[in-house]
Amino acid sequence: MLEQNDLFLAFPSIQTKRLHLRQIVAADAEDLYSFYKDPKFIKYLDWDGPGSIEECAKMIDSWNRSYEAKRLLPWGIAWRNNNKLIGTVMFMPLRGTFEDTPRFPFTIGYDLKRELWNKGIMTEALQAALDFCTKKIGPHRVQAEVLPGNTASIKLLKKLGFREEGLLHHYLMHERTKTFLNVVVLALLLN
Repeated sequence: MLEQNDLFLAFPSIQTKRLHLRQIVAADAEDLYSFYKDPKFIKYLDWDGPGSIEECAKMIDSWNRSYEAKRLLPWGIAWRNNNKLIGTVMFMPLRGTFEDTPRFPFTIGYDLKRELWNKGIMTEALQAALDFCTKKIGPHRVQAEVLPGNTASIKLLKKLGFREEGLLHHYLMHERTKTFLNVVVLALLLN
């Protein structure tokens, strides 16, 4: 396992057969915005996403500051052959920082450009990120919160070994509509 300080000395990069999981940088703002301006992409989110490329740049800066504060591990998913951003995978401790022991459960979040759904890309990215976190950080539990209608995401998590634990009623509020949303909680127990 990595010492926690080592994890935050330089952003960890992961290579898979097709993908490069890497730090998200300001130059990725336009690609990131292209995901969020797609109405089908934001259908299962609790917000409508950033409204401009500039807002994406601020979001990326916020993610990188949270990484420096040891509260978020935000990978950009890019193609190995051209490094173009196509999605994200993020781990965050449920409470506290990555330095806290015993380890708090980690929450995982992820997204992928809609044109690339159902091609095994997110399976490849999530498996690589989970393997890294298991070997290098050692959480005992990783969990995800998914809106009940997002059956593709639930199926993906179950394929990776997550188990459905239940439905949390009115757990989130949609940022724009102010309606309460139920979420399905799925978890992967590692130790």
